Amino acid sequence: MALFRFGLNHHCEIDKDNIEQDRYKNGKLLIFACFFLYTASMAAKGVFAAEQKFIVDLWQLEYAKASMSNTFYFVAYGLVQVVLFFVMSKININKYMIFTIPFAVITTILIGLATNIEQIWIYFGLSGAFQASIYCGCNYALTRYLPVNLLSTANKLMNTGYALGTVFSYGLCALCITFNLWRIPYFVVGGIFAVSLVIFALVIKKAAKYEQVNQLLDKENLKEQTSKVSKAASFEADPLFTLDSKKKRILFYIVDLTLAFFITALFYCVMNYITSLLVDVHKMSQDVSIYVSIIAPVAIVLGPIMTISSCDKKRDFIRTGILYSLAILPIPVLLAFFYDSNIFVALGLSVIFIVIANGVKSIILSVMTFRMRRQFNSGSYSAISNALASISAGVTPTVIGAIIDKAGWSAAYWVTFGITLLVIISLVIIDFFIRRNYRKTHNLTNGEKI
Repeated sequence: MALFRFGLNHHCEIDKDNIEQDRYKNGKLLIFACFFLYTASMAAKGVFAAEQKFIVDLWQLEYAKASMSNTFYFVAYGLVQVVLFFVMSKININKYMIFTIPFAVITTILIGLATNIEQIWIYFGLSGAFQASIYCGCNYALTRYLPVNLLSTANKLMNTGYALGTVFSYGLCALCITFNLWRIPYFVVGGIFAVSLVIFALVIKKAAKYEQVNQLLDKENLKEQTSKVSKAASFEADPLFTLDSKKKRILFYIVDLTLAFFITALFYCVMNYITSLLVDVHKMSQDVSIYVSIIAPVAIVLGPIMTISSCDKKRDFIRTGILYSLAILPIPVLLAFFYDSNIFVALGLSVIFIVIANGVKSIILSVMTFRMRRQFNSGSYSAISNALASISAGVTPTVIGAIIDKAGWSAAYWVTFGITLLVIISLVIIDFFIRRNYRKTHNLTNGEKI
């Protein structure tokens, strides 16, 4: 039986079957730890979104002023990730996470003690700054410390974190608002957030020890595999495009970050105002509207599952983004005309839109990270792409809120349509040039598939 030599603190020989079992066991623990931490952070972020309409009415605020809390959170979240992009290779991101996330827990709890919106601006902004390392840090750990066969599973599961965290926070908020206990969710979620950090700290240290042995065994195992994972690995070995020059890298980041901003904007144009649509337009009560709004985060899990599964089967993941974007193009137009005609029509169209928009978003923020992990530092890429997405998530609800306040709901949906069309045109242009270059470098005829 083959023996493998690898270094931890000392060189030792380990039976291949035992180490295969052990590395997969620890890989699954790492996936759970990252998933739990990310889900808890999304729950912490989701509490204010769930309660925003309640707080607007409680403190007699305008939408734009209340939504400034989201702006402070996401701008701080994004700016810190920009910094992390430049320093990721110079710091131990795991230790940085373990040091900073406790402050995110504390500020989450402090929001529950706030007595005015300005305090929430401060606490939510600080929470965003201290949570900034979670997404990129988890992606860095997963892409470096996991066996290659677990990467697709990790990718899909991480993309459910936002939805599950939001479902939990929305459900908890709806229950607490029913009994006029709107502050309680911040304390409960803060406690869960703390537990998730402890689990991550315990798992990550051991997972990091498997980096070298994973690389050694994966190289041998991938030669023998014929599974779907092996196909995805072949895409990684022969990617759709390569970043083999400084000019290409600069162009890639400019285009990719612009797309990350606008594709994320699509999602938040609709997602953040479902509860308000139900209350203001369709006259639903506060607590019931939050219960109904839970449909949205439950459903959005389907988006990344669909798009990631599609991308696993195809080298050309950009065309996948085009097809899904085309599918949602008519929906903002329909909402502009029918948002107030029937509650089921309005809710159904909104949910379909955010499900698919979330799937398209996962292509830029997640599929790219895992598919091209050999071409760049996945942690740095996650930091900078998620930074632009986070800034978009902070700015977009405030802009849409201002449009609703001044010009009405129809105008907001027409803006959403314009952004969708812009994304599709951009993706089509990018796809054209990348496919032309791929065919040229691989000497393919127009009839041959990429």
